[in-house]
This record gives sequence, structure tokens and C-alpha cells, in this order.
Amino acid sequence: MLAIGLLLWMSGARADLDYLADLQRRAAESRLADHREWRVLLHYRRNGSGGEVMSDADDPRFFLAPGGKADPAGELAATLAAFFSDDHVGADPQPAQCAFVARYEWLRQALDFDPGRLPARPCAAYLRWKAELEAEAATLVFTSAYLNNPASLFGHTLLRLDRRGESGSTPLLAYAVGYAADDRGSKGLMYGIKGVSGGFGGYFELQSYDRLVRNYSDIENRDIWEYRLNFNADQMARLVAHLWELRGVRFDYFFFTENCAWQLLTLLEVADPSRDLSSRFVLWVAPADVLRLLSSEPGLVGAVTPRPARGSAIRRRYSALSAPERAQARALRDDVGQVNAQAFQALPSERQAAILDLALDLRQRGGMAGQGEADAPTDEGVHRLLFARSALGQPASRFEIAPFAGRPELGHASHRAGLALGQRGGQGFIEFNARASFHDLLEADAGYAPEAGIELLSASVRHRPETGSTRLNALTLISIESLPPFNPLLPRPAWRAHAGWVPSPRPGCNECLAFRADAWAGFSTETRWPWRSLWFALPGLVAEHVAGRPGRSGPGVSAGLIAEPGAGWKISARVTRTAYRWGERSEETRWALAQQFTLKRDLALRAEWQGLGGVREFSVGLLVYF
Repeated sequence: MLAIGLLLWMSGARADLDYLADLQRRAAESRLADHREWRVLLHYRRNGSGGEVMSDADDPRFFLAPGGKADPAGELAATLAAFFSDDHVGADPQPAQCAFVARYEWLRQALDFDPGRLPARPCAAYLRWKAELEAEAATLVFTSAYLNNPASLFGHTLLRLDRRGESGSTPLLAYAVGYAADDRGSKGLMYGIKGVSGGFGGYFELQSYDRLVRNYSDIENRDIWEYRLNFNADQMARLVAHLWELRGVRFDYFFFTENCAWQLLTLLEVADPSRDLSSRFVLWVAPADVLRLLSSEPGLVGAVTPRPARGSAIRRRYSALSAPERAQARALRDDVGQVNAQAFQALPSERQAAILDLALDLRQRGGMAGQGEADAPTDEGVHRLLFARSALGQPASRFEIAPFAGRPELGHASHRAGLALGQRGGQGFIEFNARASFHDLLEADAGYAPEAGIELLSASVRHRPETGSTRLNALTLISIESLPPFNPLLPRPAWRAHAGWVPSPRPGCNECLAFRADAWAGFSTETRWPWRSLWFALPGLVAEHVAGRPGRSGPGVSAGLIAEPGAGWKISARVTRTAYRWGERSEETRWALAQQFTLKRDLALRAEWQGLGGVREFSVGLLVYF
């Protein structure tokens, strides 16, 4: 206590040392450091099975006690002392009352500060910042997966702060809070290593929501879902005050655990400390899993609003036009003067409106993509198309423009485990399989993009009762498949990539397991008769290595289809022919036929037939998602 008093005296603070001692005594007697409110404000959580706690914040400027990261009581005592001081602290240096406004407000209420003995500071900078936000409500925002960015393979979540008096459907002036890694300068293998091991610094950032939407929706073509949260005024005040405290504070970013989804849960716990959300996840956190959790919380989530990507709107409008109308839309995109063409003018006004709507989306998206910026200027052609559209006096198109990626919380859980029985080469086996995440193209589309699959860390182990042997059958590190149907308005390649260990029978080695890396790129097309089917053809390269044998690599081609004969029933058929030209020379044909019946959201039956070189196998099993 003498040291604290000497420190305050040396800093020139006009402190009432007796009052400080009284506050610290009452805080200790009340065990305020053990209260949930204090723990969530400092991001403390239990470290392992013992009683020790540790803060997830990794920036020493976030703490006022030397050992504050692991000492809630010491940090609380040091915080009370700092409230009497003029010293500047925090990531944005200023007096403690203004640097840590949420802590100050909670302790003020808990200890009933005497304003005559501990005067409140005005904190003008914070008040200006708070007035600029003018946050009245909060909305959790989910953006669908973006396969061109490893950090967004499973989607992204952020928190929108809705301004007072602004319509929820047009939050043009709202700000959004996101948590992201500072990954500048890291690429390739180092990117993955740092992302998994916490080598990146993670920061909460405040950005214009309008700009984010245009980047996600118009440039990256990502569907968005918005979940209004039922927070009252007091909860919003705590949330905003804590966001001020977090500006510039570093956290170690972990791709699988302490990521964008998990860190937003810690913010929601500050707003409502009665909810224990972040502790529900230990080894893996995916944005969709967070949405499923929040949707199950009584009274937390209100209205859910879809915001389709511009690419989704283009695909929906395109599918509603006839072939000649599609050609006219492309012509209008390239030459707005075609609006006066006789063929266009001869159409009924409602068909003109539908064509103009598509042409406008194409023109606006093309302008943004050409600029490479989310705030690219609108060209003169857009104005002319808008004028022509307005002159028709027709209402908006009646068909629904919905995201292609469904509401993520309605889909199956991302973890999966299964048990299967089968036969390979005349011998029976029992297989246990498990997958850390996420989705493959045989699984039900609800909540997922219908033509994209991402699997991470999946494995299968087989036991053969006849011989008593148990061995690894396959281990996938990562497998990504994207099969968007070809669309001349939105040309995107179909592609697939895989890395992991797979069965690879060779002469004299029927049970060989090879590390296989392959990459494929080609095209996909969609048919609707007699049911929806995706047909694909993908040329590619394959490399394999079996321990103790020469490696082999070479070109190949993979072709097949994925069909959906009925609700909850999907069929996949594919053939892959590879000509290994380098290393151990050989030719190989693999074929696979599989189907899955979804019994309910988190339960399915799957049957598979495969040909691996000259070896045939069949299996049928039950899959459980959790």
C-alpha cells in the first residue's frame, strides 16, 4: 500500500490514499475479482483443469498490474489505484478512467464511488467517438465462404453497430466490428504455420459497414446473413465502452480457436455477462457453429435478414430469362444504346424491366471489379440504364432473389463421426471415421453453398475381424471442391484440391497407403432433368509417394456428376484416370459411386462403391454430426 501511495504522490495525483485503501479493502472483501463481469471485461478464462485463470489478451498495455494477465485480484487493485492517477495508460495512452471506461463504470457501480473523493474525468475523446457511433442496437453478420482466401474458407462473422433511427434494411452509416489477423507479409506454408500456432496478432477493427458489404457482396460475391441481437440500452452501453478499451490491443490469433467467430462471443459476454458462450468451444470454432449456438440461446436472436450477393442476384435474374432475353441483357451491358433498339422496344414492359435489372447488376458489378475497389465510381452507362428502368414504371421483379448459401445455422453441424461396415478385396472390415470440419458435396445443402465443399482433418481407421488387424485407411489434411455451373455472365472455373494419405494399391502391395497431393481445374455445368445435377470435367496433376518406394506423378483427368434425385438424397459418381509419367511410371483408373440419405439434420446414411486400381470395395455406414 505504501508503494502505491508513493507512486501516486510521485505522479502528482491528487489522491485520497485513505479512500483508495477503503475501495481496495471493500473490493477484496466482496471478491469483486471473482465476479463474472470483471472476468469478461479482462477476457479471463480458466487455464486447463486447475483453478488458474489467464487472460486471452496478449498486449501488456491492456493490464495495469505487472502480473495482471494471470492475476484478476491484483489487476483490480491496480486498476482502482490508476483511477486516482493522471498517468496515461492503455493502447491509446490516456488517464485510466478514460482508457478503460467499461472497467471504471462497472467498478463505480459495484463500489459506489464518492465523486467528491474520486472525481470522474470528462473523457472528451471517448464521448466524441461514442457520439459518432450512435449505436442503438447490434446485429451479428455472417458472410458465406470465400474460397480465394484461406482465412475465409469457412465464412466470416462480424458485429454491426446499428445507428439510432436508421432502418435495419439500409444500414448505410453503421459501423462494423470485426476481429482479424494481421497477416501482412506471410504467404504459403508460413501463413498456415502462423495461423495454427498463434503467430499472428489479432485485432478488433471498426470499419464502415457499407464499404464491407460492397466488398463482400459485390466484389467477392459472398452472400450475407444478418442476425439482429436483442440487447437493451445498458447492454449496448457496456459493449460500446468495452470496444473503446480494445482499440489497438493485440491478441494472439489462432485460426481454429481464437478466431473471428470465437472473439465475437467474448464481446457478447461483455454486453450480457449472464451468458456463458465462449467456453462452449475448446478445440475448434467455426462461424456457422457460433450461429447455431446463438440461435439456440433463449431470447438472444431477433429478426434474420438475408443480403444476397450481387452475383447471386445476377444468377437468379439470369435463370428467369429466356435465351434471347439473356443475349439482350449482355448487349445492354456492353452498349447501353441498345435500350433504343427495335427488338428491345418491341418487348412487353415487364420483360424490358427484367432485362434492365440484369443489365444494371452486370454493369455495376463489372465497374467495381474493373476498379479493384469496393467504392468504385458509377459510370455514365449505369445512369442511362437507371433512367430507362425508371421510365418503364414497372415494380421490382416478383421472383425471390435469395442467397445461394442458405442460413448457416440451419445446416448440419461441422464435426462428423461415422461407423461403417464394408468389404474390400473379399475381406470384411469395420470402419470408424471422423472429420473436424466442414462439409462435402454429398451432404445436404441446407446452410451451405450448393456447389462447394471443404473438408479439414478427416480420417478413417479400419479393423479387419478376419485377421485382427487395425490400421489407418485414409487421412485428409485438406480437401476443397468448388463446382460452380458455367455462366457466361459470371465465368468461374470449377476446381478441386486435396492433400493427405489415401489407399493406393500397387502390384505386390494391396494395402499401400500413399501421401497424395492433387489439383484440378476445369468446368462444370448444371442440368435440371430429370433432377438437378452438376456435371464436371477437371484436368489436373497428381503426385503420390509411398514409404519405401519411388514416388510418382503425372497428369490426369477427373469427370463425373453430383445429382439430387430427391430431398435429402444425393448421388455422386466420378472416374479419375491418371498417367504417371514421372518417377514410377504407371497408369491408374479410380472410380467411385456414392450416395447419402439425410435422415435428419445431424444424422445420415452413406453407401460407397469404389474401384482402386484392380481392387474393389463397398461400404455402408451411419454418419453423426455434432
